[in-house]
Amino acid sequence: MSVALRARWPRALRLARDVTLAGTSGAAADLICQGVESAGSASDSRRTAAFAIFTGVYVGGVCSGLYGLYPRIAARVLKARATPRLEGAVCSALDNFLHVPLTYIPTFYLSIGMMRGESWESSTKMLRDSWGETVVTCWAFWIPAQFIIFSKVPAALRVPAVAAGDFAWNMVLSFVANRSSLSVSADLPAVPGLPAVPALPAVPGIAEAGEFLHDAVVFSACA
Repeated sequence: MSVALRARWPRALRLARDVTLAGTSGAAADLICQGVESAGSASDSRRTAAFAIFTGVYVGGVCSGLYGLYPRIAARVLKARATPRLEGAVCSALDNFLHVPLTYIPTFYLSIGMMRGESWESSTKMLRDSWGETVVTCWAFWIPAQFIIFSKVPAALRVPAVAAGDFAWNMVLSFVANRSSLSVSADLPAVPGLPAVPALPAVPGIAEAGEFLHDAVVFSACA
């Protein structure tokens, strides 16, 4: 093995670890959310696979690069004034006010919708309907969480730390995305010559479960 390959090997192992951890966290969170929603009925394996792929590739892969980039940007912005707390504040602001609303949330809704077999129109409608609520909920959880991660956690452990927080966050995200998907399905127009698509029946307890998960995340962020 060449010197260059040996130098890259630890980075490749770290990336594989991050992708695996993030994907497993996303899949487990979605399965728990489905268990709350459906109360014993069969889980949607395609939905869980979509969550696992997105969280693995995006959180474990894309965010690995971003979380290494943020501290360098913060150092250039702060220069001699740099402290761990100020660096954590700048990194959290970059992620939550630029990356999350402009890239992370749109990519999530569009990719999850397409992987679940929904049309581009349905996926974009789901994004429009849920973008604002998802951004605000994300801020409530991740602004304080990422301030702590970027100011206290070593760089090599930041993606695993985010993946751990993602376990709680993804349950809320799974509920919001699935609720929007149900709404889109219920609003499908009738096709001439075919019977109208009936509205999906309400799932007992789904609204209460979603509100509980939402409140739990907001509470944990404020604690």
